[in-house]
Amino acid sequence: MTGYKTIPYTIAFANELVMDPIGFVPYRGRMKLSYLQPKAGDWVTGPAVPGRSSVEILRGRVRDLRDRPDKRGPERMRKLHPRRQWRCMDKLLCQICGEPATDPETGVIPWALTKTVFEQTSPSSGRTNAPPTCWNCIPKALEECPMLQEDFTLYTVAGRTSAGVLADMYRPGLVRAIEPTAHMVFVAWDDYTHHPFALALCQVVELHGMRPISP
Repeated sequence: MTGYKTIPYTIAFANELVMDPIGFVPYRGRMKLSYLQPKAGDWVTGPAVPGRSSVEILRGRVRDLRDRPDKRGPERMRKLHPRRQWRCMDKLLCQICGEPATDPETGVIPWALTKTVFEQTSPSSGRTNAPPTCWNCIPKALEECPMLQEDFTLYTVAGRTSAGVLADMYRPGLVRAIEPTAHMVFVAWDDYTHHPFALALCQVVELHGMRPISP
């Protein structure tokens, strides 16, 4: 993405990145990952599951300074901003401009995907952590993004459901400072055994009613 002249809405800036310490704390008779000084909003919840309490996964902290050019520092083109990425998935916003991506006339959602961010699960569905791209921004994305220039398929999508997260995984240890044991692992919302060990970095959605089209 270093070819971008435009800074996508989902990209983080240097001063937005937070390195607050995390560790394992007691929780309902077991241990779970937490910021050592927890705050409201640290946790994200998945879809409601009958017969179970709310599904919670720790999400990576980040500041939101996109609208503060004097405070945000230089862009970090290889770093997603977790909250803005989440917002795009929840509200179907364009990952480039942050505006609604759904076509107001047809109701379909344009979605530009590369093989590195897409896993096909059926002929007309698949999982991705890449938010949609509105019609207006697709030409700009194709012109400026080297990844799309190398590998690109444009789809219209009928809908999406939240599938889980991509997360760094941790495990309890004897020392207070801990390091991840694996990076960017898919953790589904119903994969309850892994939730206490995950630090979510972006949301993954399942796309439905996918149709490839010519750009």
